Amino acid sequence: MTQIVTLKQLIGYARRVGAAVILLLAATACSPAPSGLMQLHDYQQRVANTLSREAMPYQPQTPEQIPAARELRVTIPRLQLSLLDSMRLDTCRAGSLIAERNSSLGRLTSGVMRYYHDRELLDALYDCAEQLETSEPELAQRVRQQAQAKQATMPQLRMQAIVSDDSLRNVLRKADRALPEVEGAQLAPLFQAFNIILNTLNNDAELPAENQLEQALEALAKSAYLSQLWRALFDNQQYLQQLNPLVINISAEAGCLSKGVPERARVLRQVFIARFSGPVQQHISALVRQAQQLEAYLDALYAEPELLQTQPTLVKWNNYLRHIAALDDQLVAETRNHVEFWQQLFTDCEFTPGA
Repeated sequence: MTQIVTLKQLIGYARRVGAAVILLLAATACSPAPSGLMQLHDYQQRVANTLSREAMPYQPQTPEQIPAARELRVTIPRLQLSLLDSMRLDTCRAGSLIAERNSSLGRLTSGVMRYYHDRELLDALYDCAEQLETSEPELAQRVRQQAQAKQATMPQLRMQAIVSDDSLRNVLRKADRALPEVEGAQLAPLFQAFNIILNTLNNDAELPAENQLEQALEALAKSAYLSQLWRALFDNQQYLQQLNPLVINISAEAGCLSKGVPERARVLRQVFIARFSGPVQQHISALVRQAQQLEAYLDALYAEPELLQTQPTLVKWNNYLRHIAALDDQLVAETRNHVEFWQQLFTDCEFTPGA
């Protein structure tokens, strides 16, 4: 992955700081770190202490939220076989599927699971039409017409499944707190669940077993990991932006604009190496890396341009997906912007790279 900052090469990233230097950095304020922002909070406390300034309290910002399902209703033509025809489908698998769909439990099925049954029913209708071709050709023709009409609605049914599914909405919304630590072990099973769900939504892919889909949806529904990841990307970008006043004049406050290099500047240099190029940079890089791994899954959830022409409410959905997909780039850009202030300090203080 492209590195977020280039100053790491200048100062010798991963250079060990000696025990004497660590003692100089030890003093920090006692205010608790905001949830999921421990690395940045500790870093800014150390910079503030070195500059003999009060640490800046983090001001939480309200992130954009996922559109409500009621705002994303998809208009779908209603299709229905006549009661007489549906009763004559008892010899076909389609008959039992229609009965299940019309049961009280079937009416409650929604989201991706309902689309799973839509795909099953579509295949069963075509099979039934072929099965009845010889014995009841007129009925076979009507069943085939119903299958073709249903097939024409599958794009709408698919998007209705996506925007209304509680499990998908759970992993796409932002949590009320940021992810405290990046853990690849938690992400791996979510990828597996996503693959099963996307196979269900892909008409060209083979349907998984129904219990596999149930388990995949349950895995997403119970996990807070991705929603906290989106919030972490957002909160870290906001915190970095709020810290700009702390470092915007750091060369002058360090005393590097006059002759000589004061001890304060040397301590600030080590704060940057030990705290920003260490824990802060590593945490941000890990967040960005995981967000990049999720891009392909987000791409599969957009409404197609042709569908937007007849379903304008889905524009909100696409806009939200673009918003969370851009969070990693926004964090990278804000990190680079923050590092530019330190780059100026290194230039003004004439620090030797890696020394």
